[in-house]
Amino acid sequence: MKDASGLPEFWKEFSSLGQDVGYFVTARLFDGTPAMWPQELKYVKWRHQVASALEVDPMAIQLVGSARLGYSINPKKNFKKFHKDSDLDIAVISPELFDKAWGELREIIKDVAFAHKKRYLRKLVFEECIALDIVLPQLSFGEQWSRSRDLFVEDLGGVFRNCAVNYRLYRNHGSLRDYQLRSVSIARDRAIEEGVNHG
Repeated sequence: MKDASGLPEFWKEFSSLGQDVGYFVTARLFDGTPAMWPQELKYVKWRHQVASALEVDPMAIQLVGSARLGYSINPKKNFKKFHKDSDLDIAVISPELFDKAWGELREIIKDVAFAHKKRYLRKLVFEECIALDIVLPQLSFGEQWSRSRDLFVEDLGGVFRNCAVNYRLYRNHGSLRDYQLRSVSIARDRAIEEGVNHG
């Protein structure tokens, strides 16, 4: 059975916000409670707990991806709706940690084990983003962050019980915003291409 696509839902929300890519990112990805959280207080508390465990400011934590919207805006994931086995994508914004991880990453990718991922990692670093799912165990703060992942899911319970936590580290808020603007633009273009905008 084909997974239900969230593309029509994206288009409906995108249209309700004036089909403005920047405003969609602000309103749906950076403000308010994620679609999968029942009460704002719980989300704010959870963000605070995540920040404390990772030793960053709570304003540096953003939940993105399908847990935020209720559906993915990634065409490679077929705009799949959030389900019990979806990932929790946590964006961490920290210039200091980014620079530290970047310095360590320069040594890590010399390892032959990362030969097939070099291009991908370099592309993301150029975009001021480090995908930590690939290199987290090798980073100096990796063990601490890895241990924390299970606690974040455990605290949420319910629909999140089987979710894996993925971290992405961004140099600054502008880097995260640029990344999300590109993603929303791609989803918008795909919705138009597939005729979802006429439904």
